[in-house]
Amino acid sequence: MDVPAGRKKHKQATPLMGGLILLVAVIPLSAIVIAFAAAPAWQNILVIWVVGTAATAILGLSDDRHSLTARCRLLISLATFALAAAIEPAFNIRLLSFEIAPFELGLGTGWLAVIFTVICGVGLINAVNMADGKNGLVIGLCIGWIFILSFRAPSALMPIIALLLIALTIMLAFNLVGRLFLGDGGSYGFSCAIALLAIAIFNMPGDHAGRAISADEVMLLFAVPVLDSFRLTFVRMRRGQSPMTADRDHLHHHLENWLGWPQGLIAYLCIALVPAAMVII
Repeated sequence: MDVPAGRKKHKQATPLMGGLILLVAVIPLSAIVIAFAAAPAWQNILVIWVVGTAATAILGLSDDRHSLTARCRLLISLATFALAAAIEPAFNIRLLSFEIAPFELGLGTGWLAVIFTVICGVGLINAVNMADGKNGLVIGLCIGWIFILSFRAPSALMPIIALLLIALTIMLAFNLVGRLFLGDGGSYGFSCAIALLAIAIFNMPGDHAGRAISADEVMLLFAVPVLDSFRLTFVRMRRGQSPMTADRDHLHHHLENWLGWPQGLIAYLCIALVPAAMVII
């Protein structure tokens, strides 16, 4: 339960349900889809996706329950993406292919590619977790990201994408009225699920710099929360604070101050999703 205190302004203790919904609904249904409907070529990829998503959801739930140290969360999330990238080539970014200004940047087939993949994956889940401060924001981002990615995803991923969208849409309805929060279990788990899906789709062949989705399109898709996390990290370190310090300097806080809420939510989602949707869809 998330109890209101200090900078937390919600009216009553609210259950942190995101990680639990992933573990008791999305993951088991995904496992059934993999076992009975997934093409053999995709089974190993999807099994690793399930394990990685479950691991980060459990990590987030543990933090919700026991307030893990930032170092512990970082090490476990690093290990999760490193193992996925080292075991399965579909989750390893070995070549960056750009479309708007056409060029390619090779990262090799060894540990340099694994390290780069880990930095991207861990960076995204931490940026999403930092952004999770207002009802509807992260769930809305996740719905938008998955919907946009679905236009470039292979058919083998569509059942998984559908399960994620259904779960997130139901959660959004309850989240917007303050009946449940995503929690670290949800923000870590869903963002890891989306990060791994994005990497797998990026590694599929297609018409965009030879990929299903180009590197610049992926950067545009996730730019707003990632850039905001970079800004916050720089500002906090300049102040002599830990990058993980909680404050009210996030982009969504400024939009709330300027526009109110939910107008600030609508503005944030438009800024974060509309440019990518116009390019990708």
